[in-house]
Amino acid sequence: MTIAEQWKQDGRIEGRQAIIQRQITKRFGKSITDMDVQERLRKATPEQLDLWAERILDAKNVDEVFKDN
Repeated sequence: MTIAEQWKQDGRIEGRQAIIQRQITKRFGKSITDMDVQERLRKATPEQLDLWAERILDAKNVDEVFKDN
């Protein structure tokens, strides 16, 4: 993978993380400054981010978004 491709991939991941942060704040009122949420998002794989983005739609609380992870 070239440096440009890696930067592009990193940008996509950061975009997913930012969207999920905004969704969590909007849906649950949980501040995006919550260190636990930030740490989970920072360490997540692209597949986990996609799964969490889907779970936000049905979750009753933020813990349900991250269950089993």
